[in-house]
Amino acid sequence: NITHSYTIQPVTSANGLLLDKFLLILQEKENTLGKRVQKNLIIPPNVAVRASKSGKSNDENHHVFLNEVLRPFVDKKFLLFLDAWKTQADLTKFRAVFPHQDSQLLIFPEGSTGYIQPQDLSLFRSWRFIHEKIEHYTHINRTETTISDRQYFINIHSVIHNQLSTPPF
Repeated sequence: NITHSYTIQPVTSANGLLLDKFLLILQEKENTLGKRVQKNLIIPPNVAVRASKSGKSNDENHHVFLNEVLRPFVDKKFLLFLDAWKTQADLTKFRAVFPHQDSQLLIFPEGSTGYIQPQDLSLFRSWRFIHEKIEHYTHINRTETTISDRQYFINIHSVIHNQLSTPPF
């Protein structure tokens, strides 16, 4: 049984490339990772790790997403598409992080995400496919790993992000 629910928030550029970092939100009872847990985790450079009670984004985690994941990789002028999710769709929070940039925030209409959001239509399908293949490999080969471990989630999604970030050959 998987004991940790999680959310991944990668960013895809207009030319279809993944940005160098993504946000991973782990479900934790206390809405945060404890000090001892943080001390023992190995966080790869392509992952920003946070926690919430639900394993989904909240205001604080969305701020981390904007500051740590998006901000370092965008220019003065950019366009950002987001879900109609209340946490993400607040223009005031967006402008607080990007006050002097000629940027625009476009919100997908509620209920349309699965039909028009590029990540739902392509990226997450590939992401899930790779994740399933790795888990099948571990199961078939009886590899010793705990798939409910925090470090497992961090490592597996870091590797998947790296694989999907690699230019086609």
